[in-house]
Amino acid sequence: MSRTALLPAAALVAIGGFIHLQLWSGGYRGIPLIGPWFVVNMVVSAVIAVALLATADRRVALAGLALSLASLAALVLSRTVGLFGFLETTWTERALSATGAELGAIVALALALSGRASASLRALPLPVPVRHGRRAA
Repeated sequence: MSRTALLPAAALVAIGGFIHLQLWSGGYRGIPLIGPWFVVNMVVSAVIAVALLATADRRVALAGLALSLASLAALVLSRTVGLFGFLETTWTERALSATGAELGAIVALALALSGRASASLRALPLPVPVRHGRRAA
């Protein structure tokens, strides 16, 4: 697994954790049962993001994938049928940002785990320097 392929995944996992911290400090800390999980999500997100960049280990990528899937599932449940007695009725800007970060992390981690991310990065066209109408040596 390429560290380059894990860079966007690590960034998106970290962004998801940061959004959870913002939500916690913005009032979610007072929600029984759910509030503390926002802090746990932030801490685990930070650990996984750093570990993804430091190790490029498949187990860490799988842990990140599990975290992002669980976070997305909790977010959807809390806005549809409720979660531990808590039901959020609106989709705020932060909720939409969290959804985007979690979905992006899921896609980026799945691509990195499948090996397709590094292959698609290699397939990107790179600019070729040209001097006086000829390719540079």
